[in-house]
Amino acid sequence: MLISYAQSLVLFATPKTGSTALEYALAPSCDVRLTGAPARRHTNMRTYEARMEPKVRALCPEEPDLVALVREPLDWLGSWYRYRARPGMKAPQNSTRGMSFEEFIAGYLSDTPPQPSRLGSQTDFMARADGSCGVTALFPYERFDEAAAYLRRKLETVAEPDAVNVSPVAELALSPELEARLREERTADFALHQQALAGWDALAARIGL
Repeated sequence: MLISYAQSLVLFATPKTGSTALEYALAPSCDVRLTGAPARRHTNMRTYEARMEPKVRALCPEEPDLVALVREPLDWLGSWYRYRARPGMKAPQNSTRGMSFEEFIAGYLSDTPPQPSRLGSQTDFMARADGSCGVTALFPYERFDEAAAYLRRKLETVAEPDAVNVSPVAELALSPELEARLREERTADFALHQQALAGWDALAARIGL
């Protein structure tokens, strides 16, 4: 997470959406960068709302823009699967090596997901305590370059994000039956991504892109 008080800006680091690359590039232009354990680096909306929001709002001259990227859920899960298949993982219990993508998704949808498939969801990451999406500027991952441009302009920097945490190539075969089940059981995640795509023109107009 990055926070700029002067620019009334909070960037939520949605996992597997290029947020780490943005943070590396933009952190020098911000007042706060949360680092360390994943739960801290990827502070979610409910934690922000409960522990940080009053202070941030008090220090910002305007109502802060709460920015995040959202990725198409199947693509998001594929990135997680490939990322966790990389060699030399610090937490080998999370590795997907030797696990098919079909097994990974089946585990993700199970009542007791195996360790490699325990991921949460993008919808939960962005949800306030009342269940609503708290993000005020939601960029579809397909508009990553525009998100970076907006953030650079807001923070008055020319820093360009480099590729970070790139997932290795892997086979992502998924049966139609399991994909249909994923879409049915994670309707909210697919709807959130579609919301971002459908709202792109309005967001671009609002922020001057």
